[in-house]
Amino acid sequence: MPSPGNRLRSTIRLVSSLDMLASRLPDGTISTDPQTLREHATDSWPLTLLRRVRGDDLPEPAAVISPATTGEVATVLAWASQTSTAVIPRGAGSGVCGGAQAQTQAVVLDLSRMDRIGEVDAISHTVEVQAGVRGDRLEQELAKLGLTTGHYPQSVAISTVGGWIAASSAGQASTGFGAIEDILLGLTAVLPDGEILRLRPVPRSAAGPDLRRLLVGSEGTLAVVTEATLACRARPKTWEWLAFSYPDFTTMAAALKDVKRAETGAAVLRGYDETDAQLGFGALNHTTGCVALAGFPAGPPGLDARKQAATAILQTTGAELGSRYGEHWWQHRNDAVQTFAQIMGPERTFGTGVIVDTMEVAGLWSAVPRLYGAIKTELSAHAQTVACHLSHLYPSGSSLYFTFLITGADDHEAETTYRAAWQQAAHACTEAGGTITHHHGVGRLKAPFLGAELGETGLGLLDTIRAALDPAGIMNPKALRP
Repeated sequence: MPSPGNRLRSTIRLVSSLDMLASRLPDGTISTDPQTLREHATDSWPLTLLRRVRGDDLPEPAAVISPATTGEVATVLAWASQTSTAVIPRGAGSGVCGGAQAQTQAVVLDLSRMDRIGEVDAISHTVEVQAGVRGDRLEQELAKLGLTTGHYPQSVAISTVGGWIAASSAGQASTGFGAIEDILLGLTAVLPDGEILRLRPVPRSAAGPDLRRLLVGSEGTLAVVTEATLACRARPKTWEWLAFSYPDFTTMAAALKDVKRAETGAAVLRGYDETDAQLGFGALNHTTGCVALAGFPAGPPGLDARKQAATAILQTTGAELGSRYGEHWWQHRNDAVQTFAQIMGPERTFGTGVIVDTMEVAGLWSAVPRLYGAIKTELSAHAQTVACHLSHLYPSGSSLYFTFLITGADDHEAETTYRAAWQQAAHACTEAGGTITHHHGVGRLKAPFLGAELGETGLGLLDTIRAALDPAGIMNPKALRP
């Protein structure tokens, strides 16, 4: 541990270095205001939120830097490489895995000022955006032109395009519309030494390994994405819904798998276990059984025939519930964001000693039943409530999204239980053949489990790529690193 004298000298050097950087940037780009530092020190990882509300002394950055252009980002990273200053890229801070946690003597690169929506190509159906554009604003602007990205994460109102790329995001209609890697056509990124990488927007390219895909999910460890070109599509005017009840999770999963493979055009497919169904549809007096939803955007031809094909599959083992289930879900699909804030924020709606979190994994269809059983068993050994739903479906497999509530005598006991729950559930996921994350990323929460998934060879390759691009080790040093 550095001595107090060494820490003081390091601080003095950094302050002097920040003054030098400030001379290269527009006035007001760098802030050392204590409140700003505190607000930008963390993302929305439940463990960090718990520590904050209980009064722990959390690491804060030396400064928050808020560039407005790609050139300004390049200036910051060139300076950081020259001075060996760690940089923590940050979008809107909505990540729940600790991917944007400040550390002492580091700077937070806040991209929220980079919020310009550029040209919409009406012929190609593409839109150019800066990385700090929030999802709800982007959708509002596209709606004026009858378009949408089709990318609807639950955090759409509090997350950014750059964050979607960094965390490998998937929206609630990804079953039909694809995830972020499917709509990302081109990007601009700044490398750790300040060089600017520009990858032109094209529908597909065989010009070597896909560098766009290399940066998707990189969590600010390889470069900072500053601009992107996204594919758009016609905005559905309305949605039509099917809902069916099932006696058990495995039967429901099999039915949804068949609907996906039948190419019915359902853009939303979701399947709730009994606990999650009661939580999500209790307002409709739902008390028993699992629930499967299928949502169809109105507009594409053959809607009635495609709905009939899906109905024929779903009713083979399920009982029809009516479209109100889908309408209710669509209306309330993002309510959990506010509920999470009430439980984990200053309000502490459920009191102290409580943590609510989610664990989203994925696996092949042959592994889905054992993933569900194994992970739910491990989480249930530590949590008071465990619910699960299928939310992103593919012909070969599906994601499983667990929500769990942990309680303890106090916040410290809850934290100990939380860590044990994650450790054992992540091990169960790996043993059952799944991936430890489908769309939330890794951050600091899941970094300890990365080796079990990638293996020593995979970890070594990841380290080699990081070292080649970032020899000074400045880029989000503790993310994606076991």
